[in-house]
Parts: sequence; C-alpha cells; structure tokens
Amino acid sequence: MKRSRRWTIIPILLVAAACSGVALGLLHVGGIALSPEKIFHKLVIPVLRLLCYLGIGLLVGQVLEALGWMSALAKWVRPLTRWAHLKDDSAAALATGFVSGILANTMLMNAFLEKRLTRGEVTIAYLLNTSLPTFLVHLPTTFFIVASLAGSAGMMYLAMVFTAACLRGAGLLVYGRSVLTAPLSSTEMAQPEGLTKPSTRFTAFLKKFQSRFIRVILYTMPIYVLIFLLNEWGLFQWLRQGSAGWISKQFFPVEAAGVIIFALAAEFSSGMAAAGALLAAGALTAKQTALALILGTIIAAPIRAIRHQLPTQVGLFNLAMGTELLLLSQGLRILSLLAIAIPYAIWG
Repeated sequence: MKRSRRWTIIPILLVAAACSGVALGLLHVGGIALSPEKIFHKLVIPVLRLLCYLGIGLLVGQVLEALGWMSALAKWVRPLTRWAHLKDDSAAALATGFVSGILANTMLMNAFLEKRLTRGEVTIAYLLNTSLPTFLVHLPTTFFIVASLAGSAGMMYLAMVFTAACLRGAGLLVYGRSVLTAPLSSTEMAQPEGLTKPSTRFTAFLKKFQSRFIRVILYTMPIYVLIFLLNEWGLFQWLRQGSAGWISKQFFPVEAAGVIIFALAAEFSSGMAAAGALLAAGALTAKQTALALILGTIIAAPIRAIRHQLPTQVGLFNLAMGTELLLLSQGLRILSLLAIAIPYAIWG
C-alpha cells in the first residue's frame, strides 16, 4: 500500500505550495495582489479549460486503443517510422500529431505505461511530434498573421522555421535508425487484449481512464497555478527584458531591439507587427528583420513553453519525464534554428 501511494507525495507538495501561493496573493503578501475576480477569470477558467482538453485527449486515446484503430493511424507513416526502427505505436502517435499534440502524447504515454514502448522510443517519437507535425498544426494560424504583418521578412522567417523543423525531423529519424533495434516484424499492431464480457471491458476502461485523469489533475493543476504566480511576480517579464537587451546590443542595430522585445511578448502578432513597421520604414532590411524574429523566437519559445506547456507535459507524463522531454524539445528547436539562421546571416 505504501508503495502504491508513493507517487502522491510530490502532487500533495505541489498542491500545498499552490494553495499557499494563492492564499498569500489574496492577502496581498509577497509582492502580488490577487482578487477573487482575477483568480476566477485568469486562473480557474483557464485551468478548467486545460483539464477538459486533457481529459478529452485521454478519453479519445483510450477509445482508439480499445477499438483497435491504432494500426489504421499507423499505416500512414509506417514506411517512415519503420525505417527509423520505431514501432507502430510511435507511428500512430506521429500520425495523430498532425492533428493534436495532446492526443499524440497521450498515446505515447499509454504505450509506455503498458511497456509497448521503451523510454528511448517515447523520447524519439515525442521529439518527432514536436518537429514538422507541430509546425503544420500551427501553420494555418501563423501563416496569415506573418504574411500580412511582416511581409517578405515574415515569409523568410517562416521558411527558416520550416527548414529547422524538417532538419530536426530528419535528424531524429536517422538517430532512431542508429540507436534503436528494428522491430521484429512489419505486421500491424497487436490488438488490445480481449475481455470476455462487455461490462468487464467497460469497467476496465473506466478504471484506467479514472486513474490516468486523476494523475493528470494532481500534477497539471498545481503546476499551472505556480507558473501563474511566478508570472504575477514578474519572473517571465524579467527574463524577457534581460535577454532581449543583451541580444539586441550584441548583434543588432538599436532599431532591432523593438522587434525582439515585441517578439518576446505573449502576443505573437505584436512581434510581427513591429517587424513589418520597421521593415516598411526602412529601419531594418528584410534579412535583419527575419534574423531578429528568429532570435526573438529562440529567446521567447522556452519561456512560453514553461508557462504554457510544462503543466500539460507533466500532467500527461510525470514530473521528471515531462520536464525532460520539454527541455529536450526546446533545446533541439534552438539548435536547429541556429543551424539555419547562422548560415543565412553569413551567406544569405
């Protein structure tokens, strides 16, 4: 019994820390002042919305698995993943990643918990999902903002981000082929173990969903609250201003500082609008503007990831695994962007 409850220690500590932070905010202690209205609109509603998305992702993932539809998803990318020595569970998650990152990560974690995938396979598959699939998922939203506000510089920025995503994906496929053992056969995924009675199968389904979703709630909710409190204390604003000032002074004319600072802001379109304004005014060339946006992305993306993605990743995986995967994905993204931006800066 003690061993089965050991995993609850960290969530209990996180919940206690989150509740203490909110209480101090309500009492105007510690440099922040929280009102019940602010907590409701900026904390309670976003947390409930996030938990709904995660719950739907968990539910859909288990339904697809229970119905044996994973193989149908895997066939779309099976030739690619087989070449990289990835199993069909990874292939199904990769195909799903072009639609929903939450659902793809849910499928990976389910396969890991049921020992169909190793930790290394989950890591490679997760990083693959954060390359081209993530770029394409966000492309419909970002394309029109970038094209309309930043013009030619924005299109060059998108081209470099796309090339970096392809570079990450190709590198991960090669890495998977070099370190993973090829699957024993190319047959389709094994179907879930059959349970004789539909009522027994449904009970097992609900028990599994309840267990996973409770863990998601106990990790996601307090971490989201703690990151919200850190933002209220000004930590992320301090990081943005400090990093933006250093970068702009070292590598760009003074005019580019505005582009980088706006690109670091929470509103993505503000960075593009600033870039378009400086480009139209002739303060920066298209090349300088595109590079400024890339550097702004390099600085801003990890901060945004901690603020917006860390609670989700920790909830779907666990504290150690979710944090590790998030850091790896951001590190690879930065390296791939630098690998594209530096040659462009020198020879472009």
